[in-house]
Amino acid sequence: MSESMVGVPNNHVDENGIRWRRTRCHMCHMNCGIFAGVDTKTGRLVELRPNDDEGAVLCNRLGEKGERAIKFHYHPKRINHPLKRAGERGEDKWEQISYDQAIKEISEKLQAIVDEYGPEALVSSEGTYRSDHLWARSRFTNLLGNPGNVIDPGTICWCWNYSLNMAMVGWPIESMMPASPQLSQTIVNWGKRCSESYAPEAPLWRTIKGRTTVNEESPAQMIVVDPVCISEAGQADIWLQPYPNTDCLISLAWINYIIENKLYNEDFLKYWSNAVFLVRTDTNKLLRASEVSADGLHDDFVVWDQVTNDTLCWCSDENRYYAPEDAPVDAALYGTYAVTLADGSQVECRTAFDAIAARMAQYTPAYAAKVSGVPARKIEEAARLYATNGPACIIWGLGGGDQHGNNASSFGIAKTILRILTGNIDNPGGEFVGRPADPNAVGKEKLYPVRDAEMELSHLQKPENQSKYIGNDRFRVMAWPGFKMIDKNYRKMFGLPRPMLHQMLCSPALVMDAILDEKPYPIKAMIAWSSNPLAWAPNTKKMYKALKKLDLLVVCEYWKTPTAALADYIMPAADWMERPMCTTSEDSMDFITVGDRGVEPFAERRMDYDFFRALGCAMGQEEHWPWETYEDLIKYRIERVPDLTYEKVVNDGTYFPYPTEYYKYAQRLENGQICGFATNSRKAEIYASVIEDLGYDPLPVYREPESPLGNPEMAKEYPLRLTTAGRISPLYHSEMRTPGHGTRTVAPYPLTWMHFNDARALHIKEGDWIWIETPMGRIRQKAHLGWDIPEGVVQVPPSWWYPELPAEEPWSQGVFEAAANVLIDDDPDKADQMTATWNCRGLLCKVYPCIDPCDGSDDNVPADQYDGAHDTVWDRAYENLGFWEKK
Repeated sequence: MSESMVGVPNNHVDENGIRWRRTRCHMCHMNCGIFAGVDTKTGRLVELRPNDDEGAVLCNRLGEKGERAIKFHYHPKRINHPLKRAGERGEDKWEQISYDQAIKEISEKLQAIVDEYGPEALVSSEGTYRSDHLWARSRFTNLLGNPGNVIDPGTICWCWNYSLNMAMVGWPIESMMPASPQLSQTIVNWGKRCSESYAPEAPLWRTIKGRTTVNEESPAQMIVVDPVCISEAGQADIWLQPYPNTDCLISLAWINYIIENKLYNEDFLKYWSNAVFLVRTDTNKLLRASEVSADGLHDDFVVWDQVTNDTLCWCSDENRYYAPEDAPVDAALYGTYAVTLADGSQVECRTAFDAIAARMAQYTPAYAAKVSGVPARKIEEAARLYATNGPACIIWGLGGGDQHGNNASSFGIAKTILRILTGNIDNPGGEFVGRPADPNAVGKEKLYPVRDAEMELSHLQKPENQSKYIGNDRFRVMAWPGFKMIDKNYRKMFGLPRPMLHQMLCSPALVMDAILDEKPYPIKAMIAWSSNPLAWAPNTKKMYKALKKLDLLVVCEYWKTPTAALADYIMPAADWMERPMCTTSEDSMDFITVGDRGVEPFAERRMDYDFFRALGCAMGQEEHWPWETYEDLIKYRIERVPDLTYEKVVNDGTYFPYPTEYYKYAQRLENGQICGFATNSRKAEIYASVIEDLGYDPLPVYREPESPLGNPEMAKEYPLRLTTAGRISPLYHSEMRTPGHGTRTVAPYPLTWMHFNDARALHIKEGDWIWIETPMGRIRQKAHLGWDIPEGVVQVPPSWWYPELPAEEPWSQGVFEAAANVLIDDDPDKADQMTATWNCRGLLCKVYPCIDPCDGSDDNVPADQYDGAHDTVWDRAYENLGFWEKK
């Protein structure tokens, strides 16, 4: 046990000469408070301790006293100085140069590309939130004139879901950490391995486990939806075990059951949602005020008033009906009505609630059971528990819609419909709706820290520049059309811009096409920071070809990853222990989290902010980067809060501008209006008008994925269902695999999970090396057998590579041999058409054993069978020894 750090101030020096600084960990999204202990005699980081004031615990990524993190920090294989490519790309030959020389050369080469091809010829590649500097990238590219071309695993991880949440309720309720699970009576864990994704000791699992497994007077009930019997499934009150990528159908069956059995919250639907708005039956679109009145507005809507037995328009700007203040209004939640339009014609309309009910009628629990493999009674039982044992929350998880291809947006919409149906929006124990600013303060002096979005300078983007964004007219939710619609509502409610850095994510497939085929225009340069696209992007071999074709590839990294090994320049990145933090988690939080720099950066490591600032200044942006250090920047961000200083906010760790309140949508503002939500209508939009305005169907549907049902012909050759999932802490995405800091030894090889019966049929035993193949390619992993995965399903961990293998071609540190991304199709036509989310779950594959040179089978096969006419297991394995190219 380490000594208690309760009340220890920042920069305290103890009797042993150890200086303790309050910093924040960035090895996962939780950003726990950590004390970094540095020996004042040597300047060396010697110990980490948890911030006891926050109840933090050192997880297995850090080690009992931080020893794993310290090894990570001082690891001999860390990139400590800029490296410039000396040989051919992929040869792994480098020259060490100074940081200033690297910035000078990179800026000159990038400027030459901009001069010839335009600023849109640059794309950024980013990882999964490993620093709080995403706004700095946006600031740099906005000043450069780039339209915001970014590729990021957020396209299949949270960000797309965030954007749909924003369209429907004006806030990212799909939270990494529920705001008030201690008040939840039902917790739905949909596709989240809480005990592993942020480490078993992390706040998420400790909190959920405390609510659901500890003996209390009123423990929360837990519903787990996961194909695999994860730790949480063994502790769940109800466990649904669907086939991969049939989850969306289960969510639609829940909606069906809740509506059919009248388990919804009628008051919330009538008074706080747009379920009462009328939808035309001929077009299946919301009826707009502009259609029923000559002076009506497109952004105003229409209800059927049961008091006057006539239509009544809704004033979105003022969150009220166009009716006298004292006039009673009773908007119909149900029914079909004949409505007279402004031109005198009539049209049939029904309420949005009835439109949803009609769409959901086909998705009965019985139908969902046949497709998903989950018994109908269990689907009904789970839906009833969620709807009636409130307050209830649904935890965000990658299996809960992320990576589900063309089912993703429907699934994300369906989950938000469930929350609105049951009234679990901004209620204690439900889904919290934050406030980045007080709506009463719009137009007044700001008294809260500067938000991430305010640092981006998105207002510099001109319409003609926005049109150059890759995929702008195709995946419109995650492009400028969707961003501008949501940003308008956000600004109207809070007087602030919303951040580009969630919603502006390009399709990697379209970016690869722009690099390889130069359509719609050439992309010639990439800056990859905290990003290893060879390990996270779909179609690894295509991404490899694209990276090889770039004129300029700059990588900011800790390690020489497979992607970094192809770079022209590798820039040394500072880890979380050697940089301060100031974040709103990309504006997904309504508070700000701050931590000090634990130790001075080693050698020439620099923060991401330092890199983008230096590059920006070298390219003529000096006046927009006035803060020489990140500490200066933090002081700038907090100085508009009276009496808030750097040391105070570091010692507090988290600053809340406003008290935590619920039911904020019902509050009356100083201007007399009811607050509502930051949406088009200021209601919780169960029928999303933004999605409709973008040209999409706002009601969810289920599309059969690449499965034995969806593609029976393909299933003849590829009979097993494939899902790429299964986190094991302390590994995280493609991280923590470098030998030498104690994390890789927990799981030294990638394990493909299979059912015993499937393995028996294929002559595969525990620990065998096996091939996993799809039409895209094949990889080699080790078999892990059990009864805890459905028969016919194979779970393959993604993002694997072997840092111990040579970085030069053809080894490329084993990424082509092991990464599940090799198996994933990048075809944009198969992706979700709202968000560009590609499919990593519910695919088809085949599995077969590799030759084991120790098994002696070659000695046991009779010589007379060596005539080329036999088809033994050994023959088939021998035919498939190679993995670089398929025969």
